[in-house]
Amino acid sequence: MADMDDTRATLVRFLGTIVRSGQTLDGVDDDQNLIDAGVIDSLAMVQIIVHLEKDHGVDLRMGNIDPAALASVAGILRVIDAARK
Repeated sequence: MADMDDTRATLVRFLGTIVRSGQTLDGVDDDQNLIDAGVIDSLAMVQIIVHLEKDHGVDLRMGNIDPAALASVAGILRVIDAARK
């Protein structure tokens, strides 16, 4: 579990660097859709994809990942966890 805690902390730090201007992740629940909350935009989604591919070895070209899964912290963590298996 500590590994996923570390992964979450790293992910939240990364997401903090790509939030929309004037926004933060403070008070945002892990299951909350970050786009609907106005925290990130479509450009940030591209940055999340690049981050997942580069830093976590996630291959999104396989087509087995629902893009909606990338809209929340919890969803992104599930994608990372599945890529590790």
